[in-house]
Amino acid sequence: MQTFLYLCVLVTLINVFLIVYAWTLPLFPKDWRDKVNREPASLDPRKNNDSLTGMLIIVVTALACVMWAALFYVDLLVPGLFIPW
Repeated sequence: MQTFLYLCVLVTLINVFLIVYAWTLPLFPKDWRDKVNREPASLDPRKNNDSLTGMLIIVVTALACVMWAALFYVDLLVPGLFIPW
């Protein structure tokens, strides 16, 4: 259970890092932002940074929410259940 808690915290910290990175994107030089966003339809992070950052934030946030919900469900509502991690 402690390992799962550690994983939840780790995914949450990655999520916070991504959100801070997305908020600071306007502070990067305009030339660099134009360079990394030159192909909006590409999935290559070197060619489409803004869109992929947004999609990654959505996926990591959903993963973190599901992990925390599972942790609280097992810890609070099913006290006899044990996750062998």
